[in-house]
Parts: sequence; C-alpha cells; structure tokens
Amino acid sequence: MADVAGGRTDPFLMRQAFRPTQEYAVRALAESYPGLVNLREAPIGGMSVTDFSALTLDVLDRLLYGYWTATPVISLPMVRKHTLRDFRSVSRYLIDGATTPPELVAPGGEPKEKVLINNVPIQYAPYKYESFTRVVWEAIVNDDLGIFNDLGSRLVIGANRGIEMFLTGLYIDASGPNANLYNSGFGNIINTANGAASTNPPLSIQGLQDAFKILAGMRDADGYPIILAGKMYLWYGPALVATAQNLMHMLSAQLSVNGGTNNGTFPTQFIEVNNWAVQNMTPIMNPFIPLVATSANSATTWGITLDPNSQNRPAMEFGHLAGFETPQLYMKAPNTMRAGGGVDASLGDFYTMAHEMKVLTVYGGKVIDGHSTVASNGSGS
Repeated sequence: MADVAGGRTDPFLMRQAFRPTQEYAVRALAESYPGLVNLREAPIGGMSVTDFSALTLDVLDRLLYGYWTATPVISLPMVRKHTLRDFRSVSRYLIDGATTPPELVAPGGEPKEKVLINNVPIQYAPYKYESFTRVVWEAIVNDDLGIFNDLGSRLVIGANRGIEMFLTGLYIDASGPNANLYNSGFGNIINTANGAASTNPPLSIQGLQDAFKILAGMRDADGYPIILAGKMYLWYGPALVATAQNLMHMLSAQLSVNGGTNNGTFPTQFIEVNNWAVQNMTPIMNPFIPLVATSANSATTWGITLDPNSQNRPAMEFGHLAGFETPQLYMKAPNTMRAGGGVDASLGDFYTMAHEMKVLTVYGGKVIDGHSTVASNGSGS
C-alpha cells in the first residue's frame, strides 16, 4: 500500500493482492514481496489433503470443555456455624458440675454445696485465605473460545476446597480420626474399653451397633448419663462408598449377635430385623479424607456425628467473618486511560495490561466437645 501511494507500484497489483484473478500478477507479487503470497503447485488430479490443511490454516471443529463439577463443602452439616465480628479471638466456655442428685439432709443439717467446674476456655481466631490469578491482554484478545470467562468460578472452587480441607482436618488427622476430637477423655473411640464388641471395627452393621452403644453410654463430668438426640451423620471416605450404600439400602439384617447366639461357625439362632440402624442417619461421603489421612487407615476410617444444632455442646464449631459466609470475588479496577479520553477497561493494568482477579475467604474453627460423635479407624485392632 505504501508503494502504491508513492507511485512505485501499479494499483492493479494491490487489487490482485486482495483478490487474485491473474496468475502473472500473483507471481509478480510473490517475487516483489516475499512471504505475502504462498504459492504451491497443485498435484495432478487436483488438491491433496495436505493442500487443504495448508489453505485452511486451522482445524474446522474447535471446542472447549468445561471444568469438572465442583465438589461442595461436604462437612458443613457436622459443625455448628457462627458469624464472627472481627479478627480477634473468640472464647467458648464449658461449665461442668453441680448436676449430681441432692443428698439426704438430716433435720437441722446443712445441704452439701455443689461446686461448678470452670474449664479452660476454648479459643480460636479467624484467618483470611486468598489467592489470585491474572490474564495478559494478548491472551484475552486471542481468546475466541471463552477460556477465561470462568476464572471466577475456578477461584471459588479452590476456596471451597480450602474450607473443606480445614473442616475435614477438625475430625481427621494423618492417622485417621483426629486425636483432638477422638480420645480417651471423651470416650468416643469405638473400642472394647468404651463398650464395643471389638476395637476399631470396620464399617458394618455390627460396627454401627457398637457406635450406638457408645453414644448411649456417654457420661458427663459428674459421671451421669448424657441424653443425645437429633439426626445422625455417617461419614466415611471414598473407599467405603459401596459398603455405606449397602447399609443404607439394606431391607433387613440377619444377626447372630445382640439378640441371637453364636455356636462356633454356625449360629444356633438368627434374629432378623428391619434396617432400623440407618433410619435417622444421613450418609456423607467425604472424598477429602484420603487427602488429610495419609496413612493406610484413610481407606477404612468412618464415624458418626450427631446434628450439632440439636446439641447444647456441638462436636465442632466453624466461624466465618460477617459478610464472608461464602467466598468473595474481587477484580482489580482498570487504570489505563486513553490520552484525552476515559478509562479503557479492556486494557487492565497500566504497566502490565493484565486483568487480575482474586478470591477471599475468612474463617476459623475448633473442636468443642466430643461426646456427640464416635469414630473408628476400621483397622480391627
């Protein structure tokens, strides 16, 4: 175009460059302007497959597949949720004592004083968790498949995964059930010491019955029974999904224990009952358990947690800063202005010309009281 404007080239050649009709003109363009025109001899019989792909320059069918279906925050039903005002530590007080029955007082005598036990407060503080990503301007201009349109949803997926990892870590550690929640102090490990028929039984109808026995036998600090009620959540990892579903959909159970008697390898009596064990139970398959429990017990660990909203003392508490109940997305404001004009939002940052987006979550949590939950690592020992 510059040569035509300067009178150095015939305007006819410029028209031929846009819409070639004369072979001699195309050859003249190819000689005068190397790289402007790609010439190739057609084979005898017409164009070949390689000629076709060279002329089209790209594939004809291009498709962008979306990301995997996001995993929700699985463990939320098992924790008591609270809204926090700021970043200062919160305190949770557990007062025990003064619940024993009154004693007989002789005429003229004085009653015995009931003493309150003030336990050490449970404290935690929320922390902020954030991540960001950026896309350069050139990539946005070249994006004809909408690759970058779902950046926000990808960041939210990551934020929800972080929340779930945190919650899973409240009741799972590297060895299986978290020792801060499942220990001899709470008496909530499914073992013979706490009244089970076996220690750390696998997930089964027998294991569930042992779990119910331990929950039914819970005692408070004064040594008196704790009445536990409400919905139950059966939690387990992906390796136990088939076992759990079989238990949840079992029509009846044939038992040789807890009502029947076992004589060697063949029981002399059977007791057949309907599937009462799961009638008030909701299964929660937590695929994050193997990410936290790195030992072999991750495949066999399972437990039962009662609905935290039905208990005066929940097993776990999860607190989020007010306004951050869900992950919040933010985008850096464009700061590139055209000379003599307004801000050009498409150009992003003045120096990098990139668009930046981040996600922010603010939360914390702690174990409160383990008397409303039981667990087994499933090892059988």
